[in-house]
Amino acid sequence: MEIRREQLLVDPEKCTGCQQCLIACSMKHHGNVNPHLAMIKILRLESQKLNIPVICMACDDAPCMKVCPMNARVRQTNGTVVTNTDVCISCRACVYICPVGSPVVNPYTDQTMTCDMCKDDEAGPWCVIACREGAMRVCESDALAKGVARERAGRSRAIYPNN
Repeated sequence: MEIRREQLLVDPEKCTGCQQCLIACSMKHHGNVNPHLAMIKILRLESQKLNIPVICMACDDAPCMKVCPMNARVRQTNGTVVTNTDVCISCRACVYICPVGSPVVNPYTDQTMTCDMCKDDEAGPWCVIACREGAMRVCESDALAKGVARERAGRSRAIYPNN
């Protein structure tokens, strides 16, 4: 299987916490407005006045794929790592091991969900389209991701101040 790496990049400095990305995601994947069905979470850091969209990073060496006893975590051709709901037993091992805490538990099926980059939609991820502030964008290669990471490192700020 040839894998084309795509990744969502988020800029917490631009995120207002409006949840339009969550609404768009739940509409795309479940046909209704329910932020609890979104494959994105927004972490609010009050002390830093930051909203951080938490999205699956599709790790190269994804620990969620290794820990799943049913091999239900699979990599798609666009590089995303998703749950095969036909074999998922809802053990949540992927939730506990994820370094960024991205798997979301569907409250109706009890199975995990992660971003699939709206793989079947030519327009691209609905969350990116819905974000009015431009806090989310698609990165189509590892080289671009590294370049963006370098640029952000130059203007980053501490989230957890030293004591």
